Amino acid sequence: MILKTKGFVLRPARMSDLKDYYEGHKDKEMKKNLMTVPKNIKEARAELKEIISSYKKKKPTGDDFVIEINGKFAGMIGIHNLSYGVFKHKAKIDYWLKKQYRGKGITKKAVKLVTKYAFKKHKLKRIEAFVRTFNKPSMKVLEQAGYKFEGILRKNKCKKGKYLDDAVYAKVR
Repeated sequence: MILKTKGFVLRPARMSDLKDYYEGHKDKEMKKNLMTVPKNIKEARAELKEIISSYKKKKPTGDDFVIEINGKFAGMIGIHNLSYGVFKHKAKIDYWLKKQYRGKGITKKAVKLVTKYAFKKHKLKRIEAFVRTFNKPSMKVLEQAGYKFEGILRKNKCKKGKYLDDAVYAKVR
């Protein structure tokens, strides 16, 4: 699936994205917000292979897209935690953008586009996002994309022995 809009394209990942995928994860700001990051190119390759192989699953648990700007890898966005049981009405959105592309409204547009796509394709009623409480730019992206703040999950994640709080945002239909 390829989604096009003015300014960028959302497309499936390819192994040729490996270098940019890995470099994007080395950014200091990114590392603070993600639970895990690939430590080396080998780990990045394994992650990217897993993303690519998920496209072939009959019942995927999500949809991952590369954000491509002027033919260049800029970041990723995806819908995850799709369920086919009791909770099949909801999913989680996550995203990241390489540093040089931030602050230009790209992520907000990508979130809006993927949200619309996911509601339609998967017939969802709820899409949620979990954002570290210190990540104000990401909170702003979600608010501008129509997501509503629902509360704080205190000590929701543990990273390197430190407990982190997450702000919960959601968009419902």
